[in-house]
Amino acid sequence: MALYFAMIDGERRGPFTLDALHEAGVTPDTYVWSKGMSDWEQAADVADICRYYRQRIFDKLHPVPIVAEQPAVPEAEETREAGDGGYPFPMPQDDPEEIDHAPVSLLTVSILLTLLCFPPTGFVAIYYSVMSRKAWDLYLRGESRQGKDLYTADEKMGYRRAAHDCARNAKMWVGITFFLGMILYAFLVNMNSSF
Repeated sequence: MALYFAMIDGERRGPFTLDALHEAGVTPDTYVWSKGMSDWEQAADVADICRYYRQRIFDKLHPVPIVAEQPAVPEAEETREAGDGGYPFPMPQDDPEEIDHAPVSLLTVSILLTLLCFPPTGFVAIYYSVMSRKAWDLYLRGESRQGKDLYTADEKMGYRRAAHDCARNAKMWVGITFFLGMILYAFLVNMNSSF
């Protein structure tokens, strides 16, 4: 580590380490010298001192947060990752009795609303309706004709949950399609009455 001498109040002081320069009152205009330097230079022109002060300023502006110990997630909850619906926080598990039955199919309603209301969001509702039915069919095909399980219990539960998640998304997009369609029709009626 380099040791620096500094000209403070007209007299040479030091040697100082980089950490001690600030405490000694060295400013960017203060002349400093270290072994290997040909002559005294202003502290602002010495690369090591500049780097040190930049890092010191950065550390003061961006303090490292003290991370409190996170409580453990209870076993009754699962944590979904960003790819699993974008929920980075614990989500309560679905009640098995709630997802034991087939989800309500909204495919017919989705198709009608796509044709009559607002097609861009209607196609999204159709997509989720089809995916819900497809996931439920995969859940039902969990057993082969010989009575052996094709999927593990966790995989079957995953298909059941996926079917119900897609059904909830389809329901949401059906509502969005309906209300956007009503807004569009109100706008069109208003435009026609003004002409």
